[in-house]
Amino acid sequence: MHKPQTGIACPGCPHRAAFVVVKDAVGRGRGRVFCGDAGCAAVGPLHPAATTCPGGEAALLPRYRQQVPTGDEDTPARVCAHFVTDRALLADDAAGSLDHLAREGETVLLVVLASSKASLAEGALATLADRARALGCADVRALDPFDTLASSGAVFEALDAPGVHALIFVSPCAQLMRDAFEPAEVNTFACMGCQRCNQITGCPALSFTPPTCTIEADACAGCDLCTDYCRTHTILSARQRLSPAERHAARIAAALGETVA
Repeated sequence: MHKPQTGIACPGCPHRAAFVVVKDAVGRGRGRVFCGDAGCAAVGPLHPAATTCPGGEAALLPRYRQQVPTGDEDTPARVCAHFVTDRALLADDAAGSLDHLAREGETVLLVVLASSKASLAEGALATLADRARALGCADVRALDPFDTLASSGAVFEALDAPGVHALIFVSPCAQLMRDAFEPAEVNTFACMGCQRCNQITGCPALSFTPPTCTIEADACAGCDLCTDYCRTHTILSARQRLSPAERHAARIAAALGETVA
């Protein structure tokens, strides 16, 4: 697995998975805003959309840099997804930086990215949930960003109710699990070359080498996010027979230095 690059989300980054899930549920277009910071200490600040941009923060097009709408009461945001790291949520100035959320639209998703090693400690999730409630969130849900089906369902449920909802995406940073998992691989004989996996995830380990997509084994972190978006099921993984709960437990164990089953 490659070392972190400034401004680019690493292969296997759970922040990328969280944005993909939220983006698919919220959709794009007028009245939908994605803002906040989906970066980390290793790569620096990242606009949420930059996590799926192959060129990272520097290459993100202006139209994707949606920020908090201000002074436009005629066209308010219907949905706002505001991304914040676990550390930022617990910071002393968090209340001041988030006090604008209630004015951002009918429905606000406070997307908390809990990927640091501290967030894996006992009681850490409860602390984050209490903090979110103290900041005005009506409800709090803990989700695995790589369980895309269950997480998408939870986001859709939150979108049905006006107010501020906290979605805590819990999965360890890819750098905490370096070389813990076998890379995924593409069955190049069956791949249709549609590039859907690459276009949706923007993972640096994926590339299109006509006529098929390929995965750079040395870069792949084994997160398997791309397998969820391959319509032809031609991306193969050693973990494909594991349940989402089993895969999540394996990632936690690897991050904590425990034996990976």
